[in-house]
Amino acid sequence: MTGIVLGLLAALGHSLAYLATRWFTEDRGRPLRELLVIAHVAMGVVSAAALAVLWPDGLGLQAGWLLRLTGLVGFFVVAQVSLLSTLPMVDASRVAPLLGFKTVVLAVIAVAMGQPLTGLQWLGVALAVGAAWVLNDVGGRLPWRVTGLVTLACVSYGIADTFILGTVREVQRLTGDGSVLGAPVFVAASVYTVVGVIAAAFLPTVRRTPASAWRDAMPYAAAWLLTMVVLYGAFAAVGTVLGSILQSFRGLISIALGIALAAADWHHLEQKHGWKTQSRRLGAALLMCGAVALYVLGGR
Repeated sequence: MTGIVLGLLAALGHSLAYLATRWFTEDRGRPLRELLVIAHVAMGVVSAAALAVLWPDGLGLQAGWLLRLTGLVGFFVVAQVSLLSTLPMVDASRVAPLLGFKTVVLAVIAVAMGQPLTGLQWLGVALAVGAAWVLNDVGGRLPWRVTGLVTLACVSYGIADTFILGTVREVQRLTGDGSVLGAPVFVAASVYTVVGVIAAAFLPTVRRTPASAWRDAMPYAAAWLLTMVVLYGAFAAVGTVLGSILQSFRGLISIALGIALAAADWHHLEQKHGWKTQSRRLGAALLMCGAVALYVLGGR
């Protein structure tokens, strides 16, 4: 139950982070590159401070968890840049449901690692693909560039998720800490310390950024960092596949938030669509949830 709650909180956090990105770029008129750099620098500072307090006793720089951490950071950076690059071009409520394709990636990874799927699970995977395709047609077909970036994000996130679980379990093995959030918080802080260093290298490209831009980037930075902490905890508690399934609820959450924002005339964050379009989008998102439910039932 703890893992399920953490997974649903991660879904909410993702949706809020996407909206914070569009608020920064559309409402504040700041470039996406600026957000990526300064927000990740800020998250890196917070994470480095956390590491100084949270470093487990007896944990050294063993190659086992450091190599997994390197893979995690590499694929995460590719996924993050790919995903956020789509948000200035399309509504968050259209992008978020398509990330359900990550379930397909994780299913393929599971098979490749010797974990065969049942027929019901494959049916769930097929339904997820169909639902995502419907979403791609709603409100006009997405540009090929956006489709390609979302696909790259799904593949990279799927691989990164596998590294997340591997890193957390290796840290748990080395430290003997089997708590839900102990190792996950430490691994998340380690990841964002490294990502913060990488982002700091790009600070010269945004050196004329005013102080107000740093302030405006904080909603995204806070939402994303907290989301990653609870997501790592969800993976540690229920595994990557079920964790990804719970993440799929971000599609429903994003659509609900999109309807609320459009109704409030915040069209700079979310375009207003007719109820016919909204109902099709909601129906497709529900199909995605049904798909992941079939995946879970098939594994019992």
